[in-house]
Amino acid sequence: MAQSGPDGLFLVDDNFTVFYPRIRAALRQISDRPVRIIVNTHSHFDHNQNNANFAKQGALIFAHPNLRTALMQQTRPPVPPEGLPVVTSREPMTCHFNGEEISYIPLKPSHTNGDVAVYFRGSDVFAFGDVFTTDYPSIGIAQGGTVENFIDNYNLALQITTPNTIFLPGHAQLSKREDVIAVRDAITIIHGRFLEMVKRGMTLEQIQEARPSKEFDARFATENFAPNEMQNSGRWYQQMFDEAKAHVAPH
Repeated sequence: MAQSGPDGLFLVDDNFTVFYPRIRAALRQISDRPVRIIVNTHSHFDHNQNNANFAKQGALIFAHPNLRTALMQQTRPPVPPEGLPVVTSREPMTCHFNGEEISYIPLKPSHTNGDVAVYFRGSDVFAFGDVFTTDYPSIGIAQGGTVENFIDNYNLALQITTPNTIFLPGHAQLSKREDVIAVRDAITIIHGRFLEMVKRGMTLEQIQEARPSKEFDARFATENFAPNEMQNSGRWYQQMFDEAKAHVAPH
């Protein structure tokens, strides 16, 4: 996402390096001013691999501290020093840029432990990163992600935005408020069913057979509209099962 004006360009995420020439060409059609600020929404490299390219031209990169740590530890491919965020915060921040108030909003661990959203209040656009992708969300369980945190993040976004807000998913088309509500409500119901099934001692295979998400799959199963190698219903069921098992395990 790009916001432009007299102060320059403000980007949310910056994609793969292979797309850098195309991104630069597209930005030049918007403005001849430099990219001044970039916010990374999370650590996965499809959202930040061009950090170094833009930083070399003077862009200042903002992110969650856990994102910076993840990039420092990344080895395939390694992230050059200039590709690391230079401003990190676990707390909300406000940026005044191109005459608009822009909110940097750290989120609860859900897709990763360094998730951040950005709300352009004047434009009424909320950039969610991969916490919201219009399908069943990918849960970063190893990094503390939970379904409850996804729900809390959705509720936060709904509380601070307006009925007319445009929601920008990490992947997929521009969305409306009702799209966020639909995902929130679906995973709330499905999560409750997973918890009950796990408490009854059902295995993953038995839960897959019972299909607790069946009435929602046509709309939200990733493979129905965005087939990819990273996420599908099989992997999502595994994530939901592991997350539910962690809930019911004795502490």
